[in-house]
Parts: sequence; structure tokens; C-alpha cells
Amino acid sequence: MPSVVKSRAIKIFENYLHSPKTRAIYTIHVNSFVKWANLPNWECMLEMNSKELKIIIEDYVMHKRSTTSFVYCKTISFGIQAFLESNDYDGINWKKIRRLMGKDDKKKTSRPWTTEEIKRMLEVAKSLRNKSLILFLSSSGVRRGAIPNMKMKDLKDMPLMCKAVTVYPETSDEYTTFINQEASIMLAAYFERRKSKGEIITPESYVFASDNTTRLQTPVTEGTISYLIQHIKEQAGFVGNGVDNQLCHAFRRRFDTVFKLRDDCNVSLVERLMGHSTTVILDNSYFQPTTEDLFKEYQKGMGELTIDDSERLRTENEQIKNDLDKLQQEKQSNRELSKRLDEYDENQKELLNALNIVNSGKARLKNSPDGEIHVILNQQ
Repeated sequence: MPSVVKSRAIKIFENYLHSPKTRAIYTIHVNSFVKWANLPNWECMLEMNSKELKIIIEDYVMHKRSTTSFVYCKTISFGIQAFLESNDYDGINWKKIRRLMGKDDKKKTSRPWTTEEIKRMLEVAKSLRNKSLILFLSSSGVRRGAIPNMKMKDLKDMPLMCKAVTVYPETSDEYTTFINQEASIMLAAYFERRKSKGEIITPESYVFASDNTTRLQTPVTEGTISYLIQHIKEQAGFVGNGVDNQLCHAFRRRFDTVFKLRDDCNVSLVERLMGHSTTVILDNSYFQPTTEDLFKEYQKGMGELTIDDSERLRTENEQIKNDLDKLQQEKQSNRELSKRLDEYDENQKELLNALNIVNSGKARLKNSPDGEIHVILNQQ
């Protein structure tokens, strides 16, 4: 089959958008608009009179608004706008077009998943992959979009049987977060299951792969992740009660909430664990925490992120033991410091007494061959 040659206008549009995901979404919307308007191709828009094209876009937006959400309709307009503006087409009042969509009056009902809800989801999830995916999202706080391209080489062993996760590696959005012991154990079981199916896992293998045995080296897609969470949510009986709009991002909300409700929360470090780069002004330029710094902050909320009750108690007990060990070390250090201060005070008293004797004329100072200074009493 001969390859389709893209026009210059489409090539400019594609290079104008830096995000592959945004490019794919906008392409779908522009194609739908061109089809609805009975235009032979995208380039016809660039040849039309701006007043004529404006009317068609307005009609299309009002048509779509009657059947789709406010947010979805805005995305449609952004796609068409991106194609026209990338090709220097002016004359469209986009502010007016956005106002034609009305207001987003839909009540926001999204909230974080609770520990009990995630526990129920794990009970109904059938495969090791799905259980691993739930625990991975829950304990790391990563976005759904970070999962498909994640590879084995992006995972690094850490203390307490945790793992460091490099998210969006080798991009300007790269950051580090972690998964806890509970998620690590389930992930290891999932990897063993894949090996038993004949897959040879290497550093280049995807962390979450397709369950299709004929496509072992194919990563799970964003769409599949959303479908799985939606399906598991329905199986768990979560309908209504403020969970209609909750899917993958609710895990991320829970992660953020767990840390920021703590009195000892370091907001700058938590924002780094979330992959937020501009919350604290100039943090990206001057604040450069190490992986160890981030892991120390992660450990503060690690127990609360754990889903299984026994596992959470074990994690919390380990954290308490570590805290007690540190406290004991600090006490020992304080005792040693106190002893040294007492010795210093005693030496100071002896030195002051010796100087008083010398100043009274009852003694004199003399240097010895070994470099020490001795107090020699004068003979009466």
C-alpha cells in the first residue's frame, strides 16, 4: 500500500504541537470537523473566507455542545484553532466561539479513592497485572499517561523493599517517585507470571504489558488502563455516591492528600514526588533534592498509602522502629556530647585555677620538651 503524502499545512500543524498525545487528539477532532462540514480536506479551510469559515465553526461548536460536555467541546475548538493558527490563518474570534459553549455548570464530584474502596477493587480484580496496576497507581501517584512507556530500566531497588520509579525518563518532565513494599511484591509476582508465559524480561521490557500472549512485548495502552479501572470499579459496586467520575486520577488525588495532610509535610518535596514543576516559584532552578531526600519524604506517608491492613501495620511498625532507632542514636549522641562538655568545663576550671596561681606569683609557667606547658610552684 503506497504511503500517504502529508501536505505542508498538516506537517506544520504536527510540528506546531510538541506533545504526541495532544497531536493525536487534535487530529481526531479536526478530521471530525472536516467530515461534518463536507470539506474535501483540511487545506480547504485555509482557502476559505474567514467570515464563511467562522460561521461553519460556530455552527459546529453549538452542534457539538448540545451532545457533549463543555470540556470536550473546548478541546474540539482548540484542535481546529491549532491547525489554523499554525498556518497563519487569522480572522476567527476564538473568544466568542468559546463563549458559545456556555458555562461548565456540571457539579464536580471527583474525590480521592479511600483505602477501603481500593481494598475492594483489589478483591474483585482477577489478574496479577490488574492488581499490580492498582497498587502501582495508588502507591506512586503517577498519571495514567506515564504507564504505557514505562520500562524495567526505569525501576530501581530502594531500602525497605521499595522501588524508585523514573517517570517520563529523558524528557523535560522527568521526575522520580516511589512504590512501597506492597506494590513491589505484587509487581514481582506479576513479572514471574509473565516469565512463566515465555516472555524474556530485559531492561527494555515494558513494566505493564498487554495480556495478549501473542503480543508480550506490547505495552498496555492508556485506553486499556481506563477501561480496566472502570470495569473493576463497576464490579466492586461503586456506582453513584460521588464516584461516577472517578478513575485513574483519583489514585493521584489520594497520594497527594495523604502527604499534604501531614503536619511534617515538606510541600516542595511532595510536589516533586507528584511531578509538579511550577507550584513553587524557581524551585526547578534552585531546589535540587537527591533521590535519598525524596525517599525520606516518601517514607512519611508510606504506611498510609498501604492498602492491606496487616501490611500497613507492619509498615507503620517498621517506621516506628526506625524512628525509635534514630531517637536512640540521637540520645546516645547527646550523652556523648554532654560528657565532652563536662570534661571541657572541668578542664576550663583547672586552667583558670592555674592562671590564678600564676598571677598571684605563687607559680610560673614552663615549657617542657614534649611541648606541654607545666605550672611550677615557686619556692618560698
